[in-house]
Amino acid sequence: MIHYYSFIHDQLEKQPKDSKNVQWIHIESPNADELTDLSSSYHLPMDYLTAVLDDAENSRYEGLEQSVFERAALLLLQYPHALVSPNGYPQYETYPLAIIFTPERKVLTVSKYPPIFFDELPEIHFHQNDMSIEMNLVLQILWKLVLSFNQYLKKIKHQLAVLEGQIKVSTENKQLYQMLDIQKSLVLIESATKNNLVTLEHFSEISLLKRNHAIHNHLQDVLIETKQAVTSASIHLRLVSQITDTFSAIVSNNLNNVMKILTSLTLVLTIPTIIGGIYGMNVSLPFAQSKGAFWLIAIGTILLCVGAIRYLKKKNLL
Repeated sequence: MIHYYSFIHDQLEKQPKDSKNVQWIHIESPNADELTDLSSSYHLPMDYLTAVLDDAENSRYEGLEQSVFERAALLLLQYPHALVSPNGYPQYETYPLAIIFTPERKVLTVSKYPPIFFDELPEIHFHQNDMSIEMNLVLQILWKLVLSFNQYLKKIKHQLAVLEGQIKVSTENKQLYQMLDIQKSLVLIESATKNNLVTLEHFSEISLLKRNHAIHNHLQDVLIETKQAVTSASIHLRLVSQITDTFSAIVSNNLNNVMKILTSLTLVLTIPTIIGGIYGMNVSLPFAQSKGAFWLIAIGTILLCVGAIRYLKKKNLL
């Protein structure tokens, strides 16, 4: 699917088809025919377009060393995508996003899955400055991309806070499954943000961009936010590892406590069973001829049970 956007009154507006006024083209889940048409129309290397079809594609850039854009250039980064894991819990995957600069002063973005932060771009007012409108758009895409990582990391932090409250009384495995999904998300986010950081650092050092003070400043803000995401993901990953170890110990301890209580109760309930078994025998027994035998035996059994309970509590076994 292909989406076309033009700048009208400093805002992006969707257009029905491609034209000279279209500055941004977003291609989502492209098919073979769309890839062939785009490659032919804009003289793009096919690997610029097909790179996003490989979910494991690393961040990189190509062709950005040009002093003047005479041919297309590629900036490939990874972005987060929220989904539901097979266990039924929120999970975050990372996928490649291709940002292509063309000599026709158009920006093409290609992704296999919809980047949620793209929905925010039409709401932004792109005020005129000493940057080209296309570079202004690219910087906003980069800014929203790195912000999305930090926003998802905040959601993961909230999930961890909820889990910490649940593990205190848990003896089940569902929290472990949720922790596993969080750990997987953090591993992917940490790897993606580290790769993005390396690529963006090289990107910011390109002479064509360093000459423009405004672009350089915007890129520094993007780099700072990316470094924050890397640090946050690393910290959260270590916390998850520690919480998982603690959680396993707590679950095991809770299970031991339950078994201890059940064993102690079984021991207490054995007392009336034994006494009832003895007095159920067809032989001569104490109090057999007494009219109050039942109550004597019942009271004696209760006293023995109470004594056993008090002893077990004193020994911290109940």
